[in-house]
Amino acid sequence: MSESRGGRLRTRREVVRRHRRERQVVVFGLLLIVIAAISIGAASVYRGEAVGPFDSTFVTSLEDYQSSITLVCPPADTKPLDPSEVAVRVLNGSDTNGLASDVADSLANRGFRMLDATNYSRGYDGVVKILFGSDGIAQAYTVALHFTDAKLVLDNREGTTVDVVLGAEYEGSSLVSVYDDSLNSDAYLHTDEDCLPWTQIEQEPAPATIPDNPLATVTASPSPEASASGE
Repeated sequence: MSESRGGRLRTRREVVRRHRRERQVVVFGLLLIVIAAISIGAASVYRGEAVGPFDSTFVTSLEDYQSSITLVCPPADTKPLDPSEVAVRVLNGSDTNGLASDVADSLANRGFRMLDATNYSRGYDGVVKILFGSDGIAQAYTVALHFTDAKLVLDNREGTTVDVVLGAEYEGSSLVSVYDDSLNSDAYLHTDEDCLPWTQIEQEPAPATIPDNPLATVTASPSPEASASGE
């Protein structure tokens, strides 16, 4: 089959090739127009004459956020509390009899409000573990200043009561001397370790029994949202 145009006889193959070339011209022409438009837009964004489509900050939702950091940051711009404003319970997680009572007496002599001194329901292999809730962050950091190697652990308790768990590696030198400069400084609470606001830390279960806090009317730790770093 063929068709005639201008006195020239063309085969079907020639007609198909002609139509194909015409489509290619149209497609490549459109591509060139699109590329030119993108180039002009990119140049405008580069020169600051236009706003790009990717200016929004990409934020990972709290539900999807995962981290190996377990340390809560201290409240920003907060100095150590007076020991009389901190209620403490001492728990013995070691095999040393009477250790909790001895440390409780030492802390009481330093002005802390002591609640109880008893055995820990579970053993602890470390030196000192300080348990506290989201309202007692400043209190926990204040207590931690009195120990050389304290691990701070956030649990889901309410209130500002702080538990001090003494472990198997605890020894007399684990309690900082009352003459140590770290206890007499006027510096803000801080940590040199990586930390996160408490809202981004997974809370551990609190002990089954938490003693009543006679200092319940004392102001709790400052808002944790203000403590985004440990500096």
